[in-house]
Amino acid sequence: MTNRREFMHISGAAAVAASLPLSVLAEGQRRLPVRPIPGTDETLPIVGLGNSSSFRADDLSVASKLIDIFLEHGGRYIDAGGPSRMSVGKLGVEKGASDSLFFGNYLDPGEVEAMRREALIVARAQGKSALDLVHTRNLSDFRAQHDRYEALKEDGLVRFVGIARSGRQNFDAIEKLVVDGMVDFIQINYSLVEPEAAERLLPLAMDKGVAVNINRPFINGNYFSLVRGHELPKWAGDFDCHSWAQFSLKFILAHPAVNCVLTETTDPEHAVDNLGAGFGRLPDERQQQLMRDVMQGIRS
Repeated sequence: MTNRREFMHISGAAAVAASLPLSVLAEGQRRLPVRPIPGTDETLPIVGLGNSSSFRADDLSVASKLIDIFLEHGGRYIDAGGPSRMSVGKLGVEKGASDSLFFGNYLDPGEVEAMRREALIVARAQGKSALDLVHTRNLSDFRAQHDRYEALKEDGLVRFVGIARSGRQNFDAIEKLVVDGMVDFIQINYSLVEPEAAERLLPLAMDKGVAVNINRPFINGNYFSLVRGHELPKWAGDFDCHSWAQFSLKFILAHPAVNCVLTETTDPEHAVDNLGAGFGRLPDERQQQLMRDVMQGIRS
């Protein structure tokens, strides 16, 4: 399987990625576009940082570089689970960016006092009076113990609550949570390779006023194996797309239900390339169909 570093080298995309922000800045677009969190006056930039392996491995040197690039381009959302909640949160404090950053945290259902203590500890590490967002991957226990999450909100320890799962097999359960008004955010998978969420879940979330963050934009790197050896269509430039990574990300961002797409990397060049997808034009419906046709041709 081709990893992204090899793919970027083979395709020459690294050089393109390194120059992208400069061309964007020359056109006067200095910060990532934002989209509103439904039901609030708050916004999120449309490209976020996923829970990178550098975060999980506590590689603070790399994590610091990634966050600096992110902040430079107006990024805000960082997904942080496990020990990353503490280490990345402390980096934000050290950079004086706690108020600017929006952390997507993970807090599993449990005894209410233990949940409260954990929320307080993590919030303190992130320089927050309240955690921005907590979600869990535990669908069944989340429903059963939803009142405990609501108690955290009522106590002012948490601002938003959500569920984070990938896989079509989980969509029915997530849909029920959305219909029952139990989540402020959902984090799900959606891409050219995994487009199923567009059938019902994304329109439902938009209709119910639930914010949507997208994970797995590159299918854990498998996307680059698929497109290796294929030339990026020239017409991709019509919507300011300059790499295969941006081809995937811009398709995702073209859906109006999507608030933010989460990108994971340990490579600053890749981070720049990913952020570039948030600038410039997005594909219209005709262009999105062309993108689907290209992917279908590659996979056939």
